[in-house]
This record gives sequence, structure tokens and C-alpha cells, in this order.
Amino acid sequence: MCSEADEPLWRCAGWGGVGVGWGQVLVLVLGWLGLGLALVLPVSAGRGDHVPAPCPSLCRCQGDAAAALRVDCSGRGLTIVPQGLGVFTFFLDTSMNNITELQPNAFQKLLYLEELRLDANHITSVPEDSFEGLVQLRHLWLDDNSLTEVPVYPLSKLPSLQALTLALNKITHIPNFAFANLSSLVVL
Repeated sequence: MCSEADEPLWRCAGWGGVGVGWGQVLVLVLGWLGLGLALVLPVSAGRGDHVPAPCPSLCRCQGDAAAALRVDCSGRGLTIVPQGLGVFTFFLDTSMNNITELQPNAFQKLLYLEELRLDANHITSVPEDSFEGLVQLRHLWLDDNSLTEVPVYPLSKLPSLQALTLALNKITHIPNFAFANLSSLVVL
């Protein structure tokens, strides 16, 4: 029997005793139907309780798993790009660290990433698959690194890129076709 008049019917039916939230009910129902679907939804354990988005311990994060997430890892002495970021991360700042190379697929799960700051590190090269899947990326800071060439192929995978900074690198030659696939690019 429900003790509060405003309790939802599903809680009154016996679900509420174990603290099951709507997200868990959907997962249970979909699993029971044999659909085998994985939901990327925030799950609430009860009224007003939200599961926070993952935030690397050395970073500062704003937002939650259900909304846009802003992650600031600048000036933290990092040697690699932090992993385990929330899928809804839209801004990631890893500037002013000691990153020398980007791991393959370092940003693969960040489908909503719009701004990426990699400036003021010691990056020497950008692997071909580094920016794979970042179709929403609009701003990319690669300035003040140790690049010796324009990362032509990785950049060609960024259809929405509007602003790119490459200043203060060791680039001596820029191929004629370096920015050919960047039709949205307006600031270089």
C-alpha cells in the first residue's frame, strides 16, 4: 500500500520498495520483451536523484549525464587524453598538459563533442583515426605543439569543423590539398 498520495502507480504496484526508477523499468521491460536494446539514458534511483556523468579525477566537469557536459582538464600535468568521459561531453579542454601523442580512437565515444582544446601540449603527430566519428566538432585547437606537418587525413574526417588553430608548431610545408575537405572551415 502506498503511503503518499502522489506516488506513481508503478511504485504502488510493488516496484517502489526496491528504489527502481523509470530508466530501470524501461531496461527491465525491454529485456523482458527480448529486444536486447541498450539504452544510453541517465537512470534515476528515485525522485530527484540523478546519476552524475563520469568525470576524470583530475578534471573539473559541469553538467550531468542527461545534459551537455563541459570537461576542463587544462594544466593538470596529464600525459594522455583522459578516458571514460560522458557520451554527452560537448567541450573538452586538455590544453597546457604534457600530452605528446594522441591515442588511437581517443575521442571515439564523444559523438557530441563540439569543441576540443589540445593546445599547449607537446603533440608531435596525430594518428589517422584520432578524430574518427567527431562529426559535430566545430572548433579544434592544435596550436603550440610540436607538429611538423598538417594532419591532413585526420582533419578530413571533420565535416563540421569551422575553426582550426595550428600556430606555434614546427610545420614548414602545407600541402595544397590540406584543407580541401573542410568545407565548413572559416577560421584558420
